[in-house]
Amino acid sequence: AAAGLGPADLFQAADNARDKGSPLGVTKAVLADRVEWLSDEHETDIPLDKDTASHLLLVSSIELMKYPLSVVAMAKLLNAAGVDWTLSSEGYESTNFGFLSGKPDIAKIMLTRIATAAEKVGAKTVIVPECGHAFGVLRWSGANILGRPLPFTVTHITEFLAGLVQGGRLSFKRVDTPMTYHDPCQISRRGGATDSARVLLAAVADDFREMKPTGNYNWCCGGGGGVQAMSRAADVRHEVFRIKIDQVAETGVDTMVSACSNCRLTMDESKTALSWPGTLESLVELLAENVETKTPTQT
Repeated sequence: AAAGLGPADLFQAADNARDKGSPLGVTKAVLADRVEWLSDEHETDIPLDKDTASHLLLVSSIELMKYPLSVVAMAKLLNAAGVDWTLSSEGYESTNFGFLSGKPDIAKIMLTRIATAAEKVGAKTVIVPECGHAFGVLRWSGANILGRPLPFTVTHITEFLAGLVQGGRLSFKRVDTPMTYHDPCQISRRGGATDSARVLLAAVADDFREMKPTGNYNWCCGGGGGVQAMSRAADVRHEVFRIKIDQVAETGVDTMVSACSNCRLTMDESKTALSWPGTLESLVELLAENVETKTPTQT
C-alpha cells in the first residue's frame, strides 16, 4: 500500500472512510438523516449523541445504506432489554478499510474515532454490529493499532444479545420456519463467538439445522478480506457461493441466517447472479421481528 500497489477499490474505500467518515460516504450529516428517518419510519428510539451511555453501538455503512432494517433491529432489541446505549457522530463506522487496504495511518484514524467517542460518553462496552471484519479488527487488533489498551470492552452484537438472553432480559416468540446458519469467518472461526449465534437461534427457532461443515469450519461467503469491495472478483465470489448453495441444499431448508452484513451483501449478489431461490436473513432482524416486549429496567 505504501508503494501505491494494491486493489484500487480498497484504496478508494479507505480514503472515503478517512475523508467522509465511512467507505460508502456516510458523513455525520448522512448518519443523522438516516437515524431520524429510521426512527420515525419504524417508531423506534435510536439515540444519537447522548451525553452519557454505558454502551456505544457502532454501525457499518453497508447496514445504513443497504440494510437499514438491521440498524432498527439492533435498536429494538437493545431497547427491549433496557440497555443504556447510544450511537455517536464522533465515531460510528465499525469497518476499518485502513486495515484491509494496508494503510496503517487510516486504520489508526478509524480506531481513534471510536475510542474518542466511547470515552466522550463514558461507554465501557462497544458493541460491534453484524460485521465480521469490524469485529475482528477492533477486538483483536484494536489496541495495537491505537497504540494503547482499549478503554472499553469489545463485543459482537450476537455475543451481547446472547448474554441478554441468558440473563433473562430478552425472550422471543417461536418461529417454525426451517433454517440454517452461515458462520462468518471473522466472527466464528477467528472471532471466537461461534456459540453465541446458537444461543440466539435456540431461543427463537423451532427447526434449526446445522450445515456441514459448520461452526469454525463453515464455508466462507467468498467476500472476506475486502474481496467484496473488488469488482474484478465477482466471478470468484459466485463460484464460492455455489458450494454454499449445495451445503444449504443438504440441510433441506430454504432459509439461511447470518450475522454479518458483508457476508449478506456478498451472498445476496451471488444469489441474484446464480438465481438461487433461497432466502437470506439477518439474525438480528429475525430476533427483532419476534422479540417479546416488556417494560425493561435500563442498565
